[in-house]
Amino acid sequence: MNNAQNKKGSSGSGWRTIAICMLVVLVPWALYVNIHPNTRQDGGRIGLGSDFALTGVQSAQLLGQITGLNHLLNRTEYHGPDQVTPSQNGVRVQYHPKSIVLPDLPVQGPIPSEGAVPLFGVKHKGTDAIFALACNYPKVYYQRFVGSLRQAGYEDDIVLAVSPVEKMKNGVQQYVKDTNVVAYGFDVDCDGPDNCRLQKDFLGYPDPRPFRTFANIRYALYEYWLRQYERRSYILILDFRDTFFQVSPFLSFGPFEKRNPDKYELQVFAENWNVKTIGICVFNSMWVSKCFGKQALPPLKDRAVVCSGSTLGSYVAIHHYLRTMLQSMDTVKCWLKGIESDQGYQNYLFYNGHFNTELGNATLFHQGTGVVNTIGAMNGYRVPKEKKGPLDKFWKIRDSDGFILNNDQTKSAVVHQWDRFYDEIVPFLDSKLYPNN
Repeated sequence: MNNAQNKKGSSGSGWRTIAICMLVVLVPWALYVNIHPNTRQDGGRIGLGSDFALTGVQSAQLLGQITGLNHLLNRTEYHGPDQVTPSQNGVRVQYHPKSIVLPDLPVQGPIPSEGAVPLFGVKHKGTDAIFALACNYPKVYYQRFVGSLRQAGYEDDIVLAVSPVEKMKNGVQQYVKDTNVVAYGFDVDCDGPDNCRLQKDFLGYPDPRPFRTFANIRYALYEYWLRQYERRSYILILDFRDTFFQVSPFLSFGPFEKRNPDKYELQVFAENWNVKTIGICVFNSMWVSKCFGKQALPPLKDRAVVCSGSTLGSYVAIHHYLRTMLQSMDTVKCWLKGIESDQGYQNYLFYNGHFNTELGNATLFHQGTGVVNTIGAMNGYRVPKEKKGPLDKFWKIRDSDGFILNNDQTKSAVVHQWDRFYDEIVPFLDSKLYPNN
C-alpha cells in the first residue's frame, strides 16, 4: 500500500515537473513570436525566411536602407515558373506609413542647382518617366524606342541622355523635338576607351566620381533626373538600343492621382532561366566572382540572370535602388578590377537582399512574366541548338500579327534584347510599331 502511494506521489511529482518545464519554455517562446520585431508588424504575423544567404540589416543600411519601421523583410519575391509569392501564401505585408523621410540625393556631391536642363525648351511633366542613355545612335534607333512607345499610347516623360546637338546623327534633333522627348545633351571627358566622367556642366560642378565605364556613369544621370519626379511617380530604367514597346508600360499601376505615395514596389527582370544561369554564363559568373570575390558566386550560380538593362519601380523604390547601386559602385569599384558591366552589381545586390527594405521587397519577374520580356538569352550563341529556335514555331511567343507575347499569351509591354532575333523581328518592328517619318 505504501509502495503504491509512493509510486503515485512520484508520478504526480513528475508530471508537475514536466508541466513547469513546458511553461518555462513555451511562455517566453510565445511572447517572442508575438512581439519580436522580426516576426510581427502592426499586430500581424508574417512569414520570414529565404533560400539564399542574406547580408542582414547592418549591411543593408550601409547601402542606403530605408529605415523607420520595425523590421527588415529578409525575403525576395519571385513571379514566374516554379515560384510562389508571399501574397499566394497570404503573408504579404501591407503598410501605409504617415510619412517616410528618404535620404538625400545625390549620393555624392551637393544638391545640383546649376546643372543641365532639357534641350529645346521641353519640360518634365513630373508624372511617370522612362530613363535611358541614348548617345551616338542614328535616327532609326530613336524611332524604334521612342516611336514604338508613343504609338503604344504613352504620353508621359521619355528622358534620354543624347549627344550634344552638334554631334547628333542626321535627323535625330528634329525627331526628338517632334516626339517631345525630355532630352539632355550629354558629353564626357575620358582617359582612354570607356573610362570617362561627366563634364562639369552637367551637374553644375565637377563630377565627384573618378573615371569609370558608361555602364556606371548612367546611374548618376538617373539619380539627377529622379529629382524631377514625385512620390506617386513610377520610373522605368531601360537599355536604349535593343528595346521596343508594344503596350504602354505603366497601365497596371493605376491612375497617377490615386497611387500611394509611400508604396515600395521594385521590379527586376530575368533572362530565360532554362537556357542561362549565372553559373553557366561565363560573363555573369565572372562579373560576380571577380568583383565581389569567389565566395560570392556559389550561392548564385544556379540563379536566373537578372538583367541590369531593365528596372521598374515606384519613386520610393527607385530612390532606394539608385542609392544602393551607386553606393556599391562607389565602394566596390568593379571597373578597377576589369569589370565594365553593371550587371554584377545588379545580381549580387538583388540576391543578397540589398533591394529589400522595411517597406517591401524587390520582385523578380522571370522571362515572359512581367512588364519587360527579355528574350536575348533564348538565342544566345552558347545555347545548344536543340534548345533554341524561332520565336513563333519553337518558343511559341509570337501571335499571327507578329507581336511578341508573354507566357500567358498577352502582348509583352516591353521587349528587350530583341536584336538577338534581328532577322525575325526587324521587318515587323520597322513596318508596324512606329510611324515611318
